[in-house]
Amino acid sequence: MKRIFITIYILLLLTLFIVPFGISPIIEQIFEADVEKAQRDLSKGTFSLIAERLVGLDEAHQKEELATLQSRFGYPLGLYRLDQLQIDEQDKKDLFNGQIIEEDEKDMLVRRLGSSDRALTMGGPFPGDDLNFKATLIFWGLLIVFLTLPALAWTFFLNRNIKNIEKTTVRFAAGDHSARVKVTRISSLSQIATAVNTMAEKIQKLLESQKELSNSVSHEIRTPLSRIKFSLEMLLDATPQKDHEKKYIAEIGKDVEEIESLVNEMLTYAKFEREPDRPGGLSKNEMVSWLKNIIHIEHKNIPDKDIIFRTNPETDRFIIRFEPVYLGWAVRNLIRNASKYAGKTVEVIFEPGKDICFIHVDDDGPGIPVIARDQIFEPFFRLDGSRQRESGGYGLGLAIAKRIAIWHNGAVSVGESPSLKGARFTLHLPVTTEA
Repeated sequence: MKRIFITIYILLLLTLFIVPFGISPIIEQIFEADVEKAQRDLSKGTFSLIAERLVGLDEAHQKEELATLQSRFGYPLGLYRLDQLQIDEQDKKDLFNGQIIEEDEKDMLVRRLGSSDRALTMGGPFPGDDLNFKATLIFWGLLIVFLTLPALAWTFFLNRNIKNIEKTTVRFAAGDHSARVKVTRISSLSQIATAVNTMAEKIQKLLESQKELSNSVSHEIRTPLSRIKFSLEMLLDATPQKDHEKKYIAEIGKDVEEIESLVNEMLTYAKFEREPDRPGGLSKNEMVSWLKNIIHIEHKNIPDKDIIFRTNPETDRFIIRFEPVYLGWAVRNLIRNASKYAGKTVEVIFEPGKDICFIHVDDDGPGIPVIARDQIFEPFFRLDGSRQRESGGYGLGLAIAKRIAIWHNGAVSVGESPSLKGARFTLHLPVTTEA
């Protein structure tokens, strides 16, 4: 977009500088002969009248008479010997034949005085010789008014429409699927805008259809799952089973619980993907004690890992606006994800800030490859390397954490832990205390 604007601007500048200097010599060549002929015709009578006053006088009296006549003319009159004039060889013949010629060096007209060795001159320069410069200025002004300004105006509106399309596509990619491009019908980009809007509408309908299908299927699966769980309980209570039968029934029960857990996570992800409204805004909550409570509970659920909480010793209380249940869900998902791959230690670090605060979750595991860090938060994404399927989960925990962070107008990122050398997941949260 910037390249287009710069290219057009350079073309306009080239037009401004090349056109006047390119056209002016052509125009001069076309009209030069006519202009010179007109000047000579107009000066014939004046040359003849002055010559009549000077013929028969010696050089000194001729100069006195010429000085007397000078006051009646608005341009210089002169009397030169022929050898004092710089005349082209092709013009000398015309001069000696009594014709009027033009002396370019001093910009004056010259005529031989009778058959003498002297010549009468007029001009050097003539009044109005600066009209060419004025005409050039007028030409430039007209060029700017009738060519440059419309071109600049067109470029301005074109650039604005391109930026509008760019902003709309960025909004759409960020999740605002209602974003549409707005340009005037007469715009040269109207067809592109229409195509983008058509594509956006189709994508929006496709996504909405996909979400509705996922939600419907997830809800519908719950009913048969409940029936299966009930049937398994009835089966266990109805007749005595052998040990291997109990084992099979228990395995079926685990599979049912796994499917139910997956359905719950899918519904949770869909809930935050819709980005529900927050009526009344978020409530004020204290962050440090809230985090300590979550870590305490998770430590009980994951007794085989050391879950350590760290923050600035001076930070006893840090009050901002957030939703404790939802954000707690995100922090727990990050802690549980870290505990699956940690060797022994998981660290939760709270870093307060003026505009943004950070919640880091570090582990001493194998870390996340750089090539996969942009994909790790996508639903159902799994790494083929160190963090594999055997570790459990469905690839939705991190996706849910990301949606919750976005729901709080924040973000989540992954990098390398500076102390434990494993993975570091970071929640970026805006610090908002106003209503």
